[in-house]
Amino acid sequence: MEWPSFFTNNLKQKKRIYLDHAGATEMSARAKRALIESLENYGNPSALYEEGVTSKRALASAKKEIANVLSCQAHELYITGTGTESVTLALMGVLHFWEEKNKSRTTGKGILPHIITTEIEHPAVRELCKRFEKEKRVRVTYLSVDRHGLITKEQVKEALSPETILVTIMQVNNEVGSIMPIKEIGRMISLSKKEKKSEYPYFHTDACQAVNYLSVDVHSLRVDLMTINSSKIYGPKGIGLLYKNEKCHVSPVIVGGGQERGLRSGTEAVALVTSFAEAMKETRELRDSERERLFELVLFTKGLLETILPAITFYASFKKEERIANNLNFRLPGIQSDEMIVRLDSLGFAVSHKSACASEDESMSYVIKALGAKDNEATENIRVTLGRTTTKEDMKKFVGAVTSIYQKYSHR
Repeated sequence: MEWPSFFTNNLKQKKRIYLDHAGATEMSARAKRALIESLENYGNPSALYEEGVTSKRALASAKKEIANVLSCQAHELYITGTGTESVTLALMGVLHFWEEKNKSRTTGKGILPHIITTEIEHPAVRELCKRFEKEKRVRVTYLSVDRHGLITKEQVKEALSPETILVTIMQVNNEVGSIMPIKEIGRMISLSKKEKKSEYPYFHTDACQAVNYLSVDVHSLRVDLMTINSSKIYGPKGIGLLYKNEKCHVSPVIVGGGQERGLRSGTEAVALVTSFAEAMKETRELRDSERERLFELVLFTKGLLETILPAITFYASFKKEERIANNLNFRLPGIQSDEMIVRLDSLGFAVSHKSACASEDESMSYVIKALGAKDNEATENIRVTLGRTTTKEDMKKFVGAVTSIYQKYSHR
């Protein structure tokens, strides 16, 4: 078969094409500028002298800007070092508070608090839940997903029990891009709490993959806790946050100087927070246009791939309301994920296989397996996530590179 010229010419790229925006994004020009300008605020924001007060004002201003995007109050935001730390503060903080409050009621009675999550959560949630189970501190329900990586609010409702203290479900899956029905689940949980006249269960969502393309209005979603990571939204690395509804009770995990209203001690990185806030504002401004542009580009790429490589399998739904705009996850039988990634890298393309935070010892993707794939199939998938700089020409070249590698190296 004769391939179009863009499939065979210049497969080795002079300019690298980055297609792992779910793993990390480059910093935007606006976020960089905000970071550099804010480096002048070197004073400790907890200090009483002028330099400290200046930094404290900059920190407060940045939090207010982020709060505007989330439709919450600035005092409901708690700065963390990463998204993983934010998840840890949410899950461990809720459990610690519950344990202290209920110690006398549970001692010697075998009563365990209950957590509901899904079987395809990010490792930050998944591994912490496993740790709690191993320590015999909680009972965890892992909700199964359908072949598109989705759950329903009915599954959550059926799993609720009088001991449920936390429901933690990601807004968007980081590997296959499936969009969970967070708003419907949040409404159901809110009604359940009103009927029981209880503050539990709290509802936490990992929204790290959602911010670029979906609304993260915490009141519309009816979440008590939300995790966001700057490195996923064209901001600096090393900074994240936890939204916590002011009525939600969480114990600190990191103690010391009592910063962040006593919930997360440690001197705040004012410049990083300021840059994070600028990235949040820019993301909101670009959200709708980028969602439309990238979803069209994903469908274009899917069409090329399935036309040229009929053996290909795509994962998750391609309905706009069920899949994040920039995600494309597929499998080509007969070539391992790692081999495809390395060969694409040699040609100038950066893609991934699973979460960068997943265990290196686990060769298969537990997310792909949860969608119904066999063990060997879950070691042959590729995750492609597009971003602001991705063009149609980039994706044509990517399809050409994948086609060339598959023809030469697949072991069919």
